[in-house]
Amino acid sequence: MPFFDRRKFMTSLTGVAGATLAGSIGASGEPSSGDSHSYPKLRITDIKTTMLKVDWGWQRNWMLIRIDTDQGISGYGDTWASDQARAHVLSYRKLLLGKDPTNVEKLFRQMMSRAYINFGGAHFDSGVQVHAVSGLETALWDLTGKAIGVPVYKLLGGKYRDKVRLYCCVGSLQDYLKRLSDYQQMGITCVKFDVTPPNVMGIPDAMMESHLTRKGLNLLVGSLEEIRQEVNKDVEISVEARCGTLSNAMRYLKAVEPFDLAWVEDPIPPTDVEAWATLTASSHTPTLIGEGLHLRHEFLEFFRRSAVRFVAPDFQICGGLSEAKKIAELADIHHLLTCPHNASSAIGIAAAAHACAAMPNFLALEFHAMPGWDRILKGYRPKISNGHIEVPEGPGLGVELDEEETRKYLMDGETYFGT
Repeated sequence: MPFFDRRKFMTSLTGVAGATLAGSIGASGEPSSGDSHSYPKLRITDIKTTMLKVDWGWQRNWMLIRIDTDQGISGYGDTWASDQARAHVLSYRKLLLGKDPTNVEKLFRQMMSRAYINFGGAHFDSGVQVHAVSGLETALWDLTGKAIGVPVYKLLGGKYRDKVRLYCCVGSLQDYLKRLSDYQQMGITCVKFDVTPPNVMGIPDAMMESHLTRKGLNLLVGSLEEIRQEVNKDVEISVEARCGTLSNAMRYLKAVEPFDLAWVEDPIPPTDVEAWATLTASSHTPTLIGEGLHLRHEFLEFFRRSAVRFVAPDFQICGGLSEAKKIAELADIHHLLTCPHNASSAIGIAAAAHACAAMPNFLALEFHAMPGWDRILKGYRPKISNGHIEVPEGPGLGVELDEEETRKYLMDGETYFGT
């Protein structure tokens, strides 16, 4: 049996690690000959934003974030567009300028600490502050991956899968039928419809104040019967049904049990864990929560109380890519699967693919399948086939913005990152 030389083994590991961390970047930020086992000491020099407004079948407003460095390497992220979110993003300039962007976790904690101190103290409202930090965190991962020369999923611990399953948010049955050929071409195997009870509020006697009447319930169940008849029997159906009250939700989940839904999303507000536990235990129809929650601590009690069957963190809302993976790992401990919520730009979709690839308990990623969803990208575009999107293999997020195309969708009065 060969003798194991520990010193030689450790020396070889040092060489491999150095080469990996270096990627192929030299001190100038350009590809090196591979002689160096160090990567450039980056420093953040600027943070810039631009807001987009698109109507590609769905109307969406996105804020793109760019973090620049002294080595000419930039990282991109995105989040929901609003003047308030932009103000929060830019408020972190003083904290981040001059810092090493590859210390992503440290900078994330510093940003969240700053948000807590500056914007609420004991009454901290995590909403828009976390939206801002989520976009910045994604940009930091993109930047780090580019500097080191590896895809982001490797920085998140490596991938469990090469392709990420998609489920399509399709709106109404009419919307679905209009684009049926697109969904079939993509090979989509799970779709989500909006059957929220307030949709029947204009119908006499369907709602009494906030109470869903028997007539209203029958109408909603009837619409689901129509959906099931039109959708291929091998395609899973989930619904977004914001029932308002616990009573409405319990009656609705019980009534739709025969349809064997994949899940019902956000049937009641995410403010009462006890109500969610009661609801989830009352029916075989699975519940899903996540779009309205921020950071892992807001999810944890739902897991502890068995108050939900599926979890849907939104990368633009929950704290970013690493935080979403931590939420998924907490869910995994409680034997729950993760179906991330997603309504982001092509930058955010690429980022989501990396994070979903690195989750142990992933089931499906939301996708709005807007025609030309990737038009703001240049060069490589992730391919969708057999209901899955491929995980980019290039450094960072593995995608790049097309400036000329992106400029076409700037909000009125916006510039392209200040130019």
